Amino acid sequence: MIIQPSTRLVTIGSSDAFNHGGRANSCFWVEDHLGVYLIDCGPTTPISLQNLSVSRGLSIPKIDVIYLTHLHGDHIAGLPVLLLELTFGQQRERPLLIAGPTGTEERIRALCDCTYPSMLKELLSFQLLFKEWPLQGTGTYAQRTVQSIPALHDPHASPTSIKISSQSHSLVFSGDTGWNEKLVELSADTDALIIECSFQDHIFDGHISLAEIEKYRSTLTSKRLILTHFGERSRAAAVEKQALLKLEVADDGVVWNI
Repeated sequence: MIIQPSTRLVTIGSSDAFNHGGRANSCFWVEDHLGVYLIDCGPTTPISLQNLSVSRGLSIPKIDVIYLTHLHGDHIAGLPVLLLELTFGQQRERPLLIAGPTGTEERIRALCDCTYPSMLKELLSFQLLFKEWPLQGTGTYAQRTVQSIPALHDPHASPTSIKISSQSHSLVFSGDTGWNEKLVELSADTDALIIECSFQDHIFDGHISLAEIEKYRSTLTSKRLILTHFGERSRAAAVEKQALLKLEVADDGVVWNI
């Protein structure tokens, strides 16, 4: 019998853009047989990683790659501080890869330049690498396969939903998106679908509501359905319907072994 290596998924931040409920902005930690990666890096990510490093056994220096679903501030604005922490707090020397949709390198370099103008030119103690995927396509990034589809969100942010696959797991991250039938296909029979749930009821085409998740729940065949990116009302409603809808709530600090 072949025993597949396990993957640890940790919620670093589960809030919408506005930190509703006092929760941190979007970020997930994934630890697999290849190493450690982050999905998104919202502005609260550096302090959240510090707080969870002891209580959840996270080793910040082990981060090898940061995958970005799209280029909005609540998903990328923690990067400048995290890069400086890796330099001054962790004395990092090995390269770090930032991978994301089209436009990632230009946007991240601009973000770093406007927050710490000398950082990329003089301060970093390690090489910062960039790779970009198309809005729709499949490629290999840091030895993991990433399949991307266009998300239904602000087109200026290059929004994608992505499936990350390795020997130990297949995880789908919706990123910010309105309900998208292609997300059903992307997440079919995967280990987990981590899906946004910004609202209780549908009020905005660029985000998914719990009402839509309930309506289409039977079409989602991922082994686990994990909700994140909550407003206050949507989280409260999701907690009430966990058992009925066979879903899980990604509060900050929650750990799953996949």
